[in-house]
Amino acid sequence: MDLLLIGPPGVGKGTQAARLRQALNIPHLSTGDLLRRHVAERTRLGVAAAAHMRRGELVPDELVTAMALDQIHGPSCAGGVVLDGFPRTLTQAEALDTALAGQGRRLAAVLHLTAPDQVLLRRLTGRRTCGGCGAIYHPVTRPPRAPGLCDSCGHGLVQRADDTAETARTRLAVHTRQTQPLLTRYRLTGVLHEIDGCGGVDDVTGNLLAILAPHAVGSSAA
Repeated sequence: MDLLLIGPPGVGKGTQAARLRQALNIPHLSTGDLLRRHVAERTRLGVAAAAHMRRGELVPDELVTAMALDQIHGPSCAGGVVLDGFPRTLTQAEALDTALAGQGRRLAAVLHLTAPDQVLLRRLTGRRTCGGCGAIYHPVTRPPRAPGLCDSCGHGLVQRADDTAETARTRLAVHTRQTQPLLTRYRLTGVLHEIDGCGGVDDVTGNLLAILAPHAVGSSAA
């Protein structure tokens, strides 16, 4: 089963993607993680992407698409994938559809997690990230056991530069502008589902799995 998870910063995509990966036994493909891996490993695509990043430029569509499709075509994603962060543009969406169709596959569902801006701002500005393993904490929704320290590796927790109030507002505005064309596309094709991301983590997961249940049955039958 191939799925796309869409939602604004702070809505809980990473948490829900990890839960879907476990529940459905399919990999989670995060474009951010994929990009960082290619850059760290200095692959051909990673070297090209790093050059744009050093200049403060967005990584071009064709590089992001090549990285993502290379992974999707690989054996680890042959049984399906939870996509997170790709596609971000209509060009990327068209490339994804073509690539999946070439393997007799298609997106079973596009899951759009939503929440009001005031809720997202509260989550983002309270968020703290581990400087060691990258785990994310929040004083209300996920406090660390020891104040200021990561439960997993013991490193100190910091506020990322993009989690300040001003930057968070900009990120939310950019997300809305970027995703509207994608949401329109997927709404017209009938695969878009809107899910309230304000509930508890377990409640949101339950709602997602309820939406996906008919697709999972269909996949098993196939």
